[in-house]
Amino acid sequence: MQLVDALSNWLSIRKVHEKRPHDLAAKETFEFFTEILTEDHHVNIVAVTISGPYYEVKYEVNGTESSEKFFIDSIDALYEGIQSEPRFNEEC
Repeated sequence: MQLVDALSNWLSIRKVHEKRPHDLAAKETFEFFTEILTEDHHVNIVAVTISGPYYEVKYEVNGTESSEKFFIDSIDALYEGIQSEPRFNEEC
């Protein structure tokens, strides 16, 4: 998996995990993408900020800082899709 794809997936599931802290699948998926970033790409996330219509992820790889921007609408689409699906919002 390319780094930019891993960052995008991590950011999308991070939003779901933060908004749905009791969702075990979201937690496990967030941990999975965190592991991909740290073990496969040696990424240390420095910060996630909002910059205009983007989320900006600042990260470090082997001492070198970089950043990527992702449209907020694209990242939030996963969370919004889950929230709009009644079967994912039933109490267990």
